[in-house]
Amino acid sequence: MADQIFKKRKGKRIKRKEAIKEIAPFRYLIVCEGKKTEPNYFKGIKKLINSKYGDKIVVEDIKADRIEIDGTGRNTQDLVKYALKKRKDAEIPYGHVWCVFDKDSFTEEQFNNAISQCNDNDIEVAWSNEAIELWFLLHFEYLNTGINRTQYIIKLNQYFKANCINNGKYEKNLDNIYEILVGYGDIEVAVKNAKNLHKKYNELDSPSKRNPSTHVFALVEDLFEYLNN
Repeated sequence: MADQIFKKRKGKRIKRKEAIKEIAPFRYLIVCEGKKTEPNYFKGIKKLINSKYGDKIVVEDIKADRIEIDGTGRNTQDLVKYALKKRKDAEIPYGHVWCVFDKDSFTEEQFNNAISQCNDNDIEVAWSNEAIELWFLLHFEYLNTGINRTQYIIKLNQYFKANCINNGKYEKNLDNIYEILVGYGDIEVAVKNAKNLHKKYNELDSPSKRNPSTHVFALVEDLFEYLNN
């Protein structure tokens, strides 16, 4: 399935010179605002990459990590500071650093400043406005009306109930959230839906004004490139 999902983006990876011509993960650091929900989703993708590259990605051993996912429970600007420090202190340099966070209850200024701080420091951002549950919901449907996290959950519950998932109830911190969403939803549809939302807004609009919108698709595409070779 992964081989059919995303086209390779040019100029983003260092290719091996061997005849096999595969690309290997080059030290990712993915720092998440949430302690469980977001990390659990990306760990699902990590498993796929591990299965292809022979366990070159080890979460527990930072020095050996190709992709490290860190759930911090920090707010947006503290999260960026944490990512900067982690990158600076790394004994083996990270090739890619991503921050994953939501608009949610943070002020527009906090949210926009955190994104600007990432941009100014060569950190990529997978932000969601209002919440990561928007990205989850886009696996099932296109939503172009701004609603809050509670309303996302109500909608997700409908899909969980219809498919008899987790006793018909979406819950934060589900260990297998990635497997659920790609098993009963469609990740290609999620990317398409997220890109359509992105096109909806004028680029001059600040991220805090783009509701609903999510750039999680950019990180997902980045990681899935490893599964297309």
